[in-house]
Amino acid sequence: MSGVTDFTERFNLFLYRQHVRKLAPAELETAREWCLQFIRREHPKWTDDEVTRFYDNLINVKVSAVDEWTRRMN
Repeated sequence: MSGVTDFTERFNLFLYRQHVRKLAPAELETAREWCLQFIRREHPKWTDDEVTRFYDNLINVKVSAVDEWTRRMN
């Protein structure tokens, strides 16, 4: 199962890079500001440092693939 997980992580990173590569610097900054505003809206009590740390860690989310058929049969 770890082979599937490794592939999923690498494929997601590849897709992410392909999409980001197409963005102009102004679009990247707009996307960053939108994300930061969204995080602030959802977590109004967080400090700017906590919001920035959360934003920076979004790319480090662990992805795991689940084989539903195997899970149900075990």
